[in-house]
Formats: sequence, structure tokens, C-alpha cells
Amino acid sequence: MAQIITIDTLIHGLQSLGVKKGMSLLVHSSLSSFGCYVCGGATAVIEALCRTVGNNGTIMMPSHSSTFSEPSYWQNPPVASEVWDIIRETMPAFSPLYSPVEGIGIIPAQFVKMPKVQRSTHPMTSFAAWGKHTSFLLDKHSMDYGMGEHSPLARLLDIHGYVVFLGAPYESNTLLHLAEIRADYTTKKQLSQGAPIFKGKKRIWVEFNEIDYDNDDFDIITREYCLQSVNVRYGKIENAYCTLMPAKELVDFGRCWIEKHRK
Repeated sequence: MAQIITIDTLIHGLQSLGVKKGMSLLVHSSLSSFGCYVCGGATAVIEALCRTVGNNGTIMMPSHSSTFSEPSYWQNPPVASEVWDIIRETMPAFSPLYSPVEGIGIIPAQFVKMPKVQRSTHPMTSFAAWGKHTSFLLDKHSMDYGMGEHSPLARLLDIHGYVVFLGAPYESNTLLHLAEIRADYTTKKQLSQGAPIFKGKKRIWVEFNEIDYDNDDFDIITREYCLQSVNVRYGKIENAYCTLMPAKELVDFGRCWIEKHRK
């Protein structure tokens, strides 16, 4: 019999992992990791998540758009310095309603299109959310340090949220960017970022403060955290390895690890 994953399969897998009604989750996911046909694709995964946490729960996903950034920092590919000003002057403004989600998979890209899902207004590091705490998580997303103290990531800690990995690699662990912001280490690099946004109906280019985020050690940080924590839950949905972690405990561990190991 051909393998197939349905919404019910996903709900059962999430419940077995420890996801409960009323939970608030930051989701990192990989549709291809399930290794077989998911009936309904990304939409099925999203519906399963929402039904598992219920109306008193919250689902949040990164909905980043790296295109909306200072062109002098671009590397993949880089652009010639003589066109930097042209980009700053002419790039269409970011809109949470229609600007694309880039580089983080088909499930977040579909999530921003779903009914009752809202998206924060940060042009580079927006987050999208559905459920009870959507407004609390998204409404005051600061332009400066978009994954820092005034971001949806920090607000997730305030409501005792969790991060869940559905087949996604640990280097995608967005939550650890908050740990980077909180950590004190000598190689932390401050940046002046920029992006086009709307102010009313007018397009403007804004500059804001950021750090040079670095996820090269996120896999080892997350794995070492899992080894020492008794609060991590593990599961598997077909071929997708899944993990559920308390957000605050992970960020606290990550901050300490970064201060010890980054020079």
C-alpha cells in the first residue's frame, strides 16, 4: 500500500510529540522531510497544527524576506556598488499583505496566505501568526533588532511558548537569534540595515539597527541543549524527525553557550 499522510496522521503525530490544546508554537518545518505524499501538502500541515492547538492556541512561523535589505551587504549574489543607490531608490516597498516569503520553505510561504493569519510589518524579519495571541506577538515588532527584545520571538517567551521542528534542520532555529541579541560576546557586529517600506501610501527607504546574525553554530547549540534538558520531546511522523522544546529554556541555554564559545 502506498504511503500517504493525511491531516489526521499529522494531528496524531503532533499529539504524540506533546503538542496540546492552548499551546503557542513557533514552527520550523520541511514538507519534503516527511518522505511520502502529504495529502493537501503545506495546507494540510498548517491545518493540522491549528487544529491540534485549537482556538486558544497560537501558531507562529518566520516569514522573512531577505530581499528587503541593504544591498551593500548582499552576497548571494552580490551586486555592483554602482547600482546600490538605484536599488535603494526603486525597489518596491515591503508589504505584509503580498511581499514574498523567501528561503524558508513552502509551509511558511503558504501559511501567510491562510485565513486569519496576520504578518508583522518588519521588512526583513517578519513573522506570521494565527490564533489567540496573534496581536500580542506581532503588533509591536520593532524595526531595530528585528529578532531582539521587541520582536515576536521575545513575546513568545512571555507567553511560555514552544518551538517545534517538523523535519527541519536545527540550523534553522530562528529562536536562537534572540539568544544572539541577548548574549555578550566580543565578535558581535553591529550593522546599519535598510529597506523600502510604506509610510501611509508613500514609499520610503528606512534605516535601522541590526546585528550580523550567524547561524553556523545553531545546530550544535540546539543539540547540546537537547542533551542536557529533560523538557525536550521527540517524535517522528513518517520520515520526519520532530522535536518540541520550551522556548525560554532554549534561549537561556543559547545565550550562555554563545557567551562561552563565541569569541
